[in-house]
Amino acid sequence: EPMQKPKAGTPVALAQDVRLLLAPNPGPMTHWGTNTYLLGQVQIAVIDPGPESDAHLDAILAATKGEAITHILVTHAHADHTPLAARLSELTGAPILGFGTADAGRSDLMQRLARTDVLEGGEGVDTRFRPDIEVRDGDQITGEHWQLRVVHTPGHFAGHLSFAHG
Repeated sequence: EPMQKPKAGTPVALAQDVRLLLAPNPGPMTHWGTNTYLLGQVQIAVIDPGPESDAHLDAILAATKGEAITHILVTHAHADHTPLAARLSELTGAPILGFGTADAGRSDLMQRLARTDVLEGGEGVDTRFRPDIEVRDGDQITGEHWQLRVVHTPGHFAGHLSFAHG
């Protein structure tokens, strides 16, 4: 059965330790909005904190009240996934983990195309994004009662990451 549209800012439980929090940025590239995931119950990993939005930041903090945000994970450096990471990190002290800067992992061909501006900015690349900790395929990330394995999944973005839970 297809998922019903979640209400932006209201957490939806997807599994025992996984909640979805929809950002208020609907559009042609984000559908209903960017999906932010909250993993854990005591030590929380925020996956893809989303766009620069006071409302979304407030929703993340409200959804995790009484819990500690200990990790901020970014799947890729598109502007609908990363801009809120820096503010969330400043407020919580949690480090930002990702593959690297927006151009990390690009092939020589993609680097040449980017220099000639053939790509015309792509889909809203966040060129300011800088993780505190760079992670690679096979790395393990752990918090209290949860563990993730980093899976490098280039395609949508050269430095795209997925996180295997369990």
